Amino acid sequence: MNGFVEDIYQKHGFIYQIGEKFYALGTAIFAEVTDTAEIDNIELLQSAVKKNNERQIGKYLDKIIRIANGYRVDAKEHLKLQAKLAEFLQELEQQNVEDYQALQKQVFEFDELFARYSKHSGGNV
Repeated sequence: MNGFVEDIYQKHGFIYQIGEKFYALGTAIFAEVTDTAEIDNIELLQSAVKKNNERQIGKYLDKIIRIANGYRVDAKEHLKLQAKLAEFLQELEQQNVEDYQALQKQVFEFDELFARYSKHSGGNV
């Protein structure tokens, strides 16, 4: 398994856009997100980031983390899920490099926001 898969699989859950779809990814989390209300929070977070509204960034960041964590699987299933995630990301990297690189960028951006704004990291929210 490559380092990127391991990195994602050790993070707090978050919702990422891959192509036209949205996925909750993180520790014991790999699921497509189709609920419009849940996905709307991504747009609200992006808007808060553009406006540099720190209070709103923290609010929506933690809300998305909470939503993504709702997709967490039972501990008995996590190894199967991790293998599925690895296979999914390997196919994405081979078949759609642009989407794979966009996901890497989103993960990097999440790390920065998480460190600064999330109550889960002791951020300054």
